[in-house]
Order: sequence, then structure tokens, then C-alpha cells
Amino acid sequence: MTNESETGPSLNISVAGRTETGSSMAVNHDPAGTAEDGAATGAAGIGIGIGAIANEIGLTKDTLRVWERRYGFPQPLRSSGGERLYPQEQVTKLRLVKRLLDAGHRPSKVLPQSITHLQQLAEDSGVGQDAPDAALDRLVELLRVGRYDDFRFELLKRATREGLSHFVLDTAAPLSARVGNAWAAGTLQVYHEHLFSEAMQVTLRSLMRPLSEALRGRGAHPRVVLTTLPGEAHGLGILMAEAMLALADCECMALGTQTPQQEIVDAVLAHEIEIVALSFSASVPVQAVINGLTELRAVLPAEVTIWVGGSSPALRRKLPDGVLNVAGLGPIEDAVAEWRHSAML
Repeated sequence: MTNESETGPSLNISVAGRTETGSSMAVNHDPAGTAEDGAATGAAGIGIGIGAIANEIGLTKDTLRVWERRYGFPQPLRSSGGERLYPQEQVTKLRLVKRLLDAGHRPSKVLPQSITHLQQLAEDSGVGQDAPDAALDRLVELLRVGRYDDFRFELLKRATREGLSHFVLDTAAPLSARVGNAWAAGTLQVYHEHLFSEAMQVTLRSLMRPLSEALRGRGAHPRVVLTTLPGEAHGLGILMAEAMLALADCECMALGTQTPQQEIVDAVLAHEIEIVALSFSASVPVQAVINGLTELRAVLPAEVTIWVGGSSPALRRKLPDGVLNVAGLGPIEDAVAEWRHSAML
């Protein structure tokens, strides 16, 4: 139910590890070290705080500190208040390291290596490699050089020409993966991703609106609520999943991102929801994904199924009973058909 990146995308239908929000702040002069949770670049522009790194890349602060002691990397600078600040070159390397770890490489084998060596290892391993597509590459280039109006115009033209299904599968999902890979390689910045995500969401919603309005109140089944759990800020993938579910004649209710567990349960009970669809990007720690699914499964009615998708490595593990991993956007139609068949038995 996902592509492998969210800028995004899955049920993100996601996306590579990163956040969709961010802010800048001055260096916090904090002798006690609580500024370690700072979420942005220091005042002198010398680096990024450990909290921002943890959120953006999907590595816990404890993991970064252990690596620093055990492997000598990363090697953060320090603000006058004692906050760890990570220079951009180290951030780029950490992105590569995270992707290689998700692909099965061990920290002891990748952390001592140079960025050049890691890039070669990623290429040899097929990590973050894009299928050849000159048209999609041109869209990424428009984004990179700041031609945002041209980017939005080209996106709208493709959406109009292709229609909703082909646009999601042939443009939105692979383009999201490309943007995510470019971010991981350091050729696009976080603000590029924000601009991309905003333009893509506007385009998708304009395509989806007539169909969503036509389905509302028709008594279509299954009834699906779509969201992400707290800690997962990426929303583009879940929007793409909503598009594919609507095309399969499902009645969808989108709750946005980071919905608290009890609010999901309340929505399920109030609207007789039959499927809860969730997206998980690689930016969320694996154990947090497993814990979140286990806890949600325990409080939902037994007859309600949880569908999950995204680029999180957690989804490759054994999932709780009653949780289905829909591995891609394309298989959503078949998953809906199977649900309907089972509901008739």
C-alpha cells in the first residue's frame, strides 16, 4: 500500500526518514544540557541539533550518542550551552547510514566509512536507486533550481492528462521516491520536500474531490478511516492511499496525521468503520511502530482490520494478528476485493 519513500509515500505510502516540519531557533544556552532536544540550526549556522536529527532521519538520540562513543561518529560540535550540533556533511552521512541500515547493513560496517564509500555501497546494493525516467528527473530538477511555478504547472498537466489512477501510480508515487532519494543524497533540502509535498497534495485533492463527494453517503463498503499515529508527520502517502481506495469504491474518512489512539477508536465506533489504514515512514523508530500497532489493535473492535503501508522496516517484521501489510499502492484494489469476498462469507 505504499511506495518506498514519503516525501513519502505509503499507505506513505512514504517515504525515506525525514520530517515535513521544521523551524529555526537560536542556540539555547543551557548548562544542564536540556537544549539537546533543540530542533534546528544553531545561531551561528554551524549545525543541527540532536532533536532535529532524531526527528528528521529517524534515529533516536540515544543511538546517536552510543555511536559517538563506540564508533567515533558522528562527531558533533558544541554550542556555548553544551548542545550537540551536527554539521551538514555529517547529516548527509547519517541519512545514508540510516538507509543502509534499513537495507540490512550493520552499524559497525558502515559508520567508519566515508560518504563516498557509502554512496558507492548504496549504489552497489541498489539502495535508493531510481528507475530511469527523464520526465520525472526533469520535475525534480525544476524543484531543485527553484522553478516552483513551472513545477506546479507540469504536475497539473500530467494529472489532467493521466487521470487519478495513473497519476498516483505513474507520477505521484515514483516522484515521491525520487524526491526522497534526492533528499537522502543531499541534492534536495527539507524545504524542497515541503514545497513538493504541498504541490502534490493540492494536485491530488483537486483530482479526488469529485469522486470523494460522489461516494459520500452511498453506503459503500468497506468504510475506511485513514491517518497516521502520533510521531508520524508524513501525510502524502496516506493521501495517495485514499485516492486508490476511493477508486475501489470505498467510503473514506481522512483524519489527517498524528491522530491520538483514543480519537481513532472514537471515530471507528461513531462511524461504523471497518478498516483503519495507517502509514509508517522510515523516520519512525521500529519499536515505536510495533508498540503503536500492538496498542491500537488491543483497543479496536475485533472485527475492525488494520491495514498498514509505508517504508518502515518494522512492516517487514511479524505484525500483530488483525494487522495487514498492503505492500504498495497497486495492491490496494485486490486487497479491497479480498475484504469484500471475506465479508460475504
